[in-house]
Amino acid sequence: MPQRPDGQPARPQRVTFTKGSAERIAAVVRDYEAGDRAEAPLRFGVVSSDSRKTFRIATFSGAWSINATKTVTFKYQTSTPNTASALNLFAAVPAPASSGDCAIAKDGTAWFLIAAVCS
Repeated sequence: MPQRPDGQPARPQRVTFTKGSAERIAAVVRDYEAGDRAEAPLRFGVVSSDSRKTFRIATFSGAWSINATKTVTFKYQTSTPNTASALNLFAAVPAPASSGDCAIAKDGTAWFLIAAVCS
């Protein structure tokens, strides 16, 4: 007999769907059954961190020209490594008075400047 996570026996429970929900589920099942059997099966696990895109807020100093890389320091992250090398593809950034804040995003293994605030 199936068990719940606490070890107690599980009792079957009735599940009900609205007609719209049942039709959406049926459509997905039909699409899947009509698919290529040589493809990998559906997976419903956690997405690995390697394939996720990552967004961070960081600080930088000095001017940042187009097509140049700069070492940035992640804000709100104290564990190391807390720096990354990011590439500026879009616009030249003048040198801030002290340090500037920026938004960077990781695509694959590379970090890219998304926006910078200089004051």
